[in-house]
Amino acid sequence: MDALLARWEPHGDYRAVFVRSYRIITIEMQRAIGADEFEDSNWMGRLDIVFAQEYFDAVEAYESGEGQVLECWKLAFDLARERRGTVLQDLTLGMVAHIVHDLPIALFKVGIPPGHRQSRRRDHEVANDILGRSIDEVQTEVSSHYSFVLGFLDRLTGDIDEILTDTGIRAARDRAWMRAVALADAPNQSVRDDLLHELAQNALDAARLLAPKPPSLLARLIPPFRRWDRALAHWV
Repeated sequence: MDALLARWEPHGDYRAVFVRSYRIITIEMQRAIGADEFEDSNWMGRLDIVFAQEYFDAVEAYESGEGQVLECWKLAFDLARERRGTVLQDLTLGMVAHIVHDLPIALFKVGIPPGHRQSRRRDHEVANDILGRSIDEVQTEVSSHYSFVLGFLDRLTGDIDEILTDTGIRAARDRAWMRAVALADAPNQSVRDDLLHELAQNALDAARLLAPKPPSLLARLIPPFRRWDRALAHWV
């Protein structure tokens, strides 16, 4: 993540918005694992790595032009790299792709067998709490580096936006858990393949709802607005 930030930020590549946020959450998750906040820290450590690898694989496929890039990730990367969305969209599009699509797959890969499912669900919910307490730091980091307006709105709304964000993330992660269970309990590979296709489509549908639609007025105004917004954030 540090290497990606070092490569992207000097060139104004807004894919850095998501990875800077993801880095904060990963550090907090690693701290919690080291502090034994989970029932099964080894499992959570493996999940953290496998989950992150889904993101790194998407970046590698996108940058190398080799392999398949999921449409939800391609949309998120295109808008961020070409600066066609707001900073908030850069962040939320990455979250949608990673939580809606990647998380169920990562959970399935590390294993949620029936015999351990309840304890791992509890650890999944502890991770929700850790994400919730990271929201304020993420907002501060993102606003200080990329968006004065986002920081201003954060101060204006107090804790309301954190509450709404936390609620939305928990709901998305709950759905991700249910989809992971469906993958784990699929009777055969054909059914599992259908579920994977549905995951990709659901993530793309959600991403499209958040993306600016050219040639709308909003889509035309975003690039000059974000140049002004970032310059103001750096000045402040």
